This record gives sequence, C-alpha cells and structure tokens, in this order.
Amino acid sequence: MKTSTLVTVLALFAGVLSAEPVAAVTVDFVDADHFTDFSDSYAFPERGRKYYTKQLSEYLSDRAAKKLPKGWRLQVVVTDVDMAGEFEPWRSSSAQDVRIVKDLYPPRIDLSFRIWNAAGNVVAEGDRKLRDMGFMYSGRTLDSDPLKYEKRLLDRWVAREMGSGLGV
Repeated sequence: MKTSTLVTVLALFAGVLSAEPVAAVTVDFVDADHFTDFSDSYAFPERGRKYYTKQLSEYLSDRAAKKLPKGWRLQVVVTDVDMAGEFEPWRSSSAQDVRIVKDLYPPRIDLSFRIWNAAGNVVAEGDRKLRDMGFMYSGRTLDSDPLKYEKRLLDRWVAREMGSGLGV
C-alpha cells in the first residue's frame, strides 16, 4: 500500500515538473480575417496577415513581459487593426499594392486585456481603442519595418497601462 502511494505521489510530482509553465503574456487575435486593414496587399488582403499577426504577438508579448512583475500574467485580445496608411489603387494599377502613408491614415488597434497579480487576482482589465494621430511626427522615418507605427502604438499602451498604476 505504501509503495503504490509513493508511486502515485512521484507520478503526480513528475507531472507537475514536466508541465509547461503558464506564459506571462498571451496575445490572441480574434477574427483577424475581418480586421479593418491588416495586410500588405490590396488585391490579396489575406497576404501578410499571418506574418503580421505573429510579429505583433511576439512583439507585444516581449515588451509586456518586461514590464510585468514576477508571477503576474497579462492576457490581450486584439479585436481590430487598421495599419498606418492605406492602399490607393485608383492611383495606378501598378501601385495598387503600395501602402501610402499620410497623417490622414493613422494606425489604430482595438484590444481587450486583463492583468492578474501573483495571487491570481485581477488587478486591471478593460477595452482600449489605441490611436496615434501624430504618428508621422515621431520616431525614426528611415525604419523599414512595415509595422513600425503599430509597434510604437503598442509600446505607448504598455508603458501607460503597466506603469506605476498597477499598484506594485
């Protein structure tokens, strides 16, 4: 009887040790196929979407994880993205997949989030509509990253949301 109890306890302990740790930050994109503008092509709107989703998810996870206290968790659900700039296919057929970036077309990201402390209590949550109307006048203009404006928008949100207001 003692041997079977010991085997059971050791098996449970081994399962706990082998279990993957809970990620500090999770980012999900809900219905990305219907986002306002999340593509690198006017003619083929699905092109680039999977790449952009992965890039923004990894970027936001990395940035937010650095701001979260040890043991805390963040869940972000992105519900819409409108990338900076627009496709203007009426300019010419040869330029229909060229994103024209003007201050008229600012980046927008809509998201919901929830932050848990180490004890598992929700300390912050909400819906945010992120906008950067002055995106053309800040940052490095020579940066070739197609998501540079959206990443800057997320950086500012992380700094605001996870600053001293978390009560850490």
